[in-house]
Amino acid sequence: MSSRDNQAKATLADPRWARIVARDKTADSSFWYRVSTTGVYCRPSCPSRGCNPRNVTIHDTLESAQKTGFRACKRCKPDGPAAEMVSAEIVTKA
Repeated sequence: MSSRDNQAKATLADPRWARIVARDKTADSSFWYRVSTTGVYCRPSCPSRGCNPRNVTIHDTLESAQKTGFRACKRCKPDGPAAEMVSAEIVTKA
């Protein structure tokens, strides 16, 4: 069995995978994941196209995801505040 197959099994067995597939916004800031084929790391609610579990590694911390050398996703911007927080601030200011 290849290491990619082992990676897929580990990812599928991780309960956080279901939260990634569901794009669960409540999971944001509790973990991050990186995708080896795109070279990016994302937050769980990322609206980007779904990814193959063989290419995913889940990280407990943002720092861990950043240390991989991958870049931050331009869609979900995992290094910044969640979109809901930004929207709430705008509404509060209005």
